[in-house]
Amino acid sequence: METEKELTGYPSIDKPWLKYYTEEAINASLPDCTVYETIYNGNKDYLDDIALMYFGKKISYKTMFEQIDKTAKAFTALGVKTGDNVALCMPAIPETIYSVLALNKIGANANMLNPTFTAEQLTDRINDTGASVLVVINELYNLLETVIPNTSIKTVVACPAVNSLGAFVKIAKKVKPIPNTISWNDFIKNGKAETITIPPYETNSPAIMVYSSGTTGASKGIQLTNTGINASIVECGPYTYGFKRKERYFLQIPVWFSTGIITTGLVPLCYGVCLILEPIYDFNIFEKEIAKYKPNYMITATGLVNHIMTKPHLSSSAKYFKCLAIGGEGITENAEKRINEWLNKNGNSLNLRKGYGMCECCGAVTNTELNCNPLSCSGIPTPHVTVSAFDLETGEEQKYGERGEIRVLSPCRMLGYYKNSKETDKYFHTDEKGNVWACTGDMGYVTEDGCVYVSGRINDSYINEQNETIYLFDIERAVLDIPQVRQCKAVASYIDGKTVHVCHIVLDSLSNKSEIIRKVTAHCAEKLIDSYQPYLYRFHDDALPVASSGKLDIINMREDIENLFDIRVESKKQ
Repeated sequence: METEKELTGYPSIDKPWLKYYTEEAINASLPDCTVYETIYNGNKDYLDDIALMYFGKKISYKTMFEQIDKTAKAFTALGVKTGDNVALCMPAIPETIYSVLALNKIGANANMLNPTFTAEQLTDRINDTGASVLVVINELYNLLETVIPNTSIKTVVACPAVNSLGAFVKIAKKVKPIPNTISWNDFIKNGKAETITIPPYETNSPAIMVYSSGTTGASKGIQLTNTGINASIVECGPYTYGFKRKERYFLQIPVWFSTGIITTGLVPLCYGVCLILEPIYDFNIFEKEIAKYKPNYMITATGLVNHIMTKPHLSSSAKYFKCLAIGGEGITENAEKRINEWLNKNGNSLNLRKGYGMCECCGAVTNTELNCNPLSCSGIPTPHVTVSAFDLETGEEQKYGERGEIRVLSPCRMLGYYKNSKETDKYFHTDEKGNVWACTGDMGYVTEDGCVYVSGRINDSYINEQNETIYLFDIERAVLDIPQVRQCKAVASYIDGKTVHVCHIVLDSLSNKSEIIRKVTAHCAEKLIDSYQPYLYRFHDDALPVASSGKLDIINMREDIENLFDIRVESKKQ
C-alpha cells in the first residue's frame, strides 16, 4: 500500500485512490502484443479448463483456440487481411468470440454492429468502414436483408444461434440455410487448407470497433486498439476483481458495447474464468441462467438486480457472487442498502459493487474495492487511471467535493472516433502537460478518499420556460431519498405545449401510492428549489423499462405519458 502523504486538494495530483492498491498493482506492466496473444498466453498451460458455457455445452480453452484458428483461416480464405474491417452483427454466442479473436490474430478489425440501429444507421456504419464481409446470426438476418444491397458487403456468413450445439439440435430447431449467404460451417470448411499470416504487432493497432448509441446525433464508431484493450485487461483483472481460474462470469451485457465484449468478455477469459453466454436480452431468461449456473461475477443494470431480488428461487444463488456489480447508471443509498440486505440475508457477506466507465475507454475506469465501497459511490479509479472533475465554464480542475465535468486519463482510451476527427477533438482535451483527458460529459466529483461520485449526464437536463437549466438527476436523487421509492427516472416530456419533467417511479407497494407521493412532495419541497419540484408521476409495476443496451429506456419513457399522476390535481381533490 502507498504511504499517506499531504494532500494538495486536487485529485489528479494527489491520486488518493492509490492507497488502496498494492505496489504490484500500481507498477503492473501493460502487455505489448495483440489481445489474442494476451488471452492465449494466459491460458496456454490450462487448455483443459472450460472457457465458454453455452446452453449447457462446455467449450474448453483448447477447443476455443482451435476454433479461433479455423475461423482465422476461413476469414483469410475470403480475402480478409491485416487492416481490413469485418462487420459482425452477433450477440453473445461462441462464434462471436471466435470471430473477434480470429480477426485480431490476423490483424483485422472486428466492427461490432448494434442490431437496434435503424436501417439507415446500419447502412452508414457498414459503408463507412468499407467492410466486404458480414457475419450475422440467422435470427438477426431479417434486420439486414434489405440493408446489405446498399452496402459494401460482398459476402455474408450466416450462423444460427444453436450452431455450437451440434447437428441434432439444428435439426430439432429446424435450422434452414439462408439464400445468398454462406453457412458458418461451410465458411469454416472453405478455409481448411489456408495458411494464416500473423502480422508484426504495432502499438495502438485497431482491434474492435463499437458504436455510440446515436441518441444525441449520428452514432460514432469508437475505434478501440490492442493497446487500450490490453490495458483494460490489466486494469480490470486480478488487482480489481481478484479473478481465479474456473470461476464463472455471466456475460449478459450485449457484446456490441465495449463493456460487454471487453470488461465482461475478453477480460475474464484472459484469467481462465468461464464465460456463461446468453444471446437473448431478457430478464426472465437471465433469472433461469443465474439459477442454473450460479455465477461468481456479473455486471448488470439495477433493473435486473431488482428483478432477481423479487424471485425467491434465486435466493440460493446470491451467496455465489464474488462480485455482483452495477454500471451505466447511478444508484441511491436506499436502493443499494436493499440490495446489500438481500445479499447478506442470503448468505453473502460481500456488498454490491459499483463501477463507472464509457465505451471510449474500453468500459470500466472505476470500481469499488472491498475496502472502499461507500454507499452510492461509483468506485475509485483503477490502478493506471486518473479521474477528476472540471469546472463547466472555466475548464479548471475542481478540488475535492466540487462538482464538475468528470474527465479521465486512461491507457485504455480509444484511438478516436472512426473517420471523425472533429468529434474526436471534442472528446479529448490535451492539457498544458500533454495529458490527454477523455471528456465524459458526466457531472460528478471526487472525494479526499479518491471515491468518484457521478451525478448524471450533463445533457440529462432541459431548459425551462424561465431559461433555467434543470438537471434531472438532482430531482431523481431527491425523490429516491424516500425509502418506499425503489426506482426513479426523471424525464423531460413535451406536455400541453411545454417541456416539463415527469418522474417515472417504481414503489415498493402501490397500495399506499398517495401517502408515499405526499412524503416525496414534502421532502422535495425542503430539498429542491421551486423549478425542480416534481408534480407529474408515471408509475411502473415491477421495474423501469430497459433498452437492449441494458440501460434505462429513456426514449420509451419520454413518450410514455399516459395515465400520469398529477399531484396538483390530486391536491385539489383533497
